[in-house]
Amino acid sequence: MDVFEALYTTRAMRRVKEDPIPEDVIKSIVDSAIRAPSGSNRQDWKFVVVTDKDVREKLSDIYKETWDYYVKSFYNNSEDLGASNLKDKDQIESVKRISNSASWLAENYHKVPLLVLAFSRNDPTGSSIYPAIWNLMLAARGHGIGTCLTTVMSFKTDDVYEVLGIPTDKGWTLNATITAGYPLGKWGVAERKPVEEVTYLNKWGESPDWNLTEPLWNY
Repeated sequence: MDVFEALYTTRAMRRVKEDPIPEDVIKSIVDSAIRAPSGSNRQDWKFVVVTDKDVREKLSDIYKETWDYYVKSFYNNSEDLGASNLKDKDQIESVKRISNSASWLAENYHKVPLLVLAFSRNDPTGSSIYPAIWNLMLAARGHGIGTCLTTVMSFKTDDVYEVLGIPTDKGWTLNATITAGYPLGKWGVAERKPVEEVTYLNKWGESPDWNLTEPLWNY
């Protein structure tokens, strides 16, 4: 796959099929993950790959509980993640789409065929793990697999550690969980604000005159 196709079309794919992912594909995406750079090349990371149905169901219970807590705590139990409080029509529709897919994942988490939990330690910012996670997601895209990075289970890490047998005295931090499966939806380039709205040239407040109203790569 062309690198720009992967970069432009790798987006959050929460709705996925239950079809299992072949072991050689799983090996490929995790092997791609560990090729990412890390601080001082310490590679102080661990990845727990979960395909077992029983384990996925246990994690699903935790995910649903933490997702409900997240919605209650940060969105005042708003099922549409606050979309009804917005004024911009396009933004309302965008948030509603996200809330619908996020709710689908919370209700169907146990059906997702592959979960990858990423752990790190001796990294106060946790930043060294994210290039590896992004590598994993790009590699999955290359295999036609949709992924979504989630962090809500960090609200109940003790429960997650118990399910997975993670030692609690070794300093491991759960940074993220990546859900993965063959997508039910279609690939495409996500809509984004124009580059000029989020980029400054040389100094803060000075926008580049790049005139990029459309993405430079189209699917």
